[in-house]
Amino acid sequence: MRDEPYGRNPALTELRARLNDRLAQARLNKSLLARRAGLGRTTVSEAFKDGGPVPSAETVAALGDALGLPVGELLELRRSAVIGPVVAAADGAGLGRPIGRWEPHELEVHPAGPPPASGADVAAAGALPGCVARAHDGALAAAVQDAAAGRSRLLVLVGTSSTGKTRACWEAAQPLAPRGGGCGTPSTRPARRPRWRSWAGSGRGRWSG
Repeated sequence: MRDEPYGRNPALTELRARLNDRLAQARLNKSLLARRAGLGRTTVSEAFKDGGPVPSAETVAALGDALGLPVGELLELRRSAVIGPVVAAADGAGLGRPIGRWEPHELEVHPAGPPPASGADVAAAGALPGCVARAHDGALAAAVQDAAAGRSRLLVLVGTSSTGKTRACWEAAQPLAPRGGGCGTPSTRPARRPRWRSWAGSGRGRWSG
């Protein structure tokens, strides 16, 4: 993820400002810092470079240790930089919704227990029970992190009915909710914007023909 792919990235700006300030206070150059941190010179230069990618957690931790900075705070800034800044929703209809404004049942996550009575509010049928992570959940979580960092991909989760496919996608999307992420179904047509995902619970009837 670059500094400003879709606008400012305050967390990444703050992270680099702290590193630069401490580097100046310590009267070190980047070559000396690289040796002290046990990192390559290019790795250190990239970590400080405006417009460069977000440095890895290992790089941030090593630089923090070498400069005597609070590593936990630096890693938190890095996490925020990877997720990205909140992007204000564009005006207009048909743009989907922020993730936090969807009920999971509206996105076809199957309710636990018997179906609600006719005419009842499906969203009020009850909170979702706990979810036990399976092998594919790690792959989905990695894809969401990549997408948040600007590396988009298309994933298709395949399985028989009622095996938890939609629930797995719902859980994978949750880390984006506090950062302004959103999604839209094929009927709501989300705009092209960062951290907004198109949601298709089933491809049957949508991609056939």
